[in-house]
Amino acid sequence: MMTADDALRVGRSGSAADELVAALGAALRQVHDLIAGMSDEQYTRRPGGALASSIGGHVRHNLDHVAALLAGLPGGAVDYDRRERGTAVESDRQAGLAAVRRLELALGRVAWCELPGAVRLAVLPAADRTPVELLTTPERELAFVVSHTTHHNALIAVIAAAVGAAVPPGFGYAPATIAHQRGQPCAR
Repeated sequence: MMTADDALRVGRSGSAADELVAALGAALRQVHDLIAGMSDEQYTRRPGGALASSIGGHVRHNLDHVAALLAGLPGGAVDYDRRERGTAVESDRQAGLAAVRRLELALGRVAWCELPGAVRLAVLPAADRTPVELLTTPERELAFVVSHTTHHNALIAVIAAAVGAAVPPGFGYAPATIAHQRGQPCAR
């Protein structure tokens, strides 16, 4: 049985981080390619009803989480709730494209094995509560951002279809769903 110390050593070895960085980089490239193929109007349109957000809003939200992770890890403290809303990424497709590329490149420059093993994470559990702080690892937070990005990519796919943009097959699908559809095991 793997202990917490064993898990931390595995994560510190770089292989887990390398796999997660590759997955997040691929998800960011998918977003880039999708929004590169749509119009500015499609990027900013809010279809309405249950689809109250724009693609640009979800792109901004995704990138805010990547940026918060990259900004917080060197100092050992991450807070996803401190983010700017209404930035150019949300309303300007070209700004979105540039930000995706910039963060993808920044992600690849991180020396994951040199980061602190423990990271403080600030979490606001509810709007009427005060933030709590807990300990986590860089790899766990990287896994969270990968999952979060996949989730928002699924929402982007729904909005893209609603505004008439082409959505590649499998865009926004969880890796376990794709593995299941291919008949591959999704867990070890």
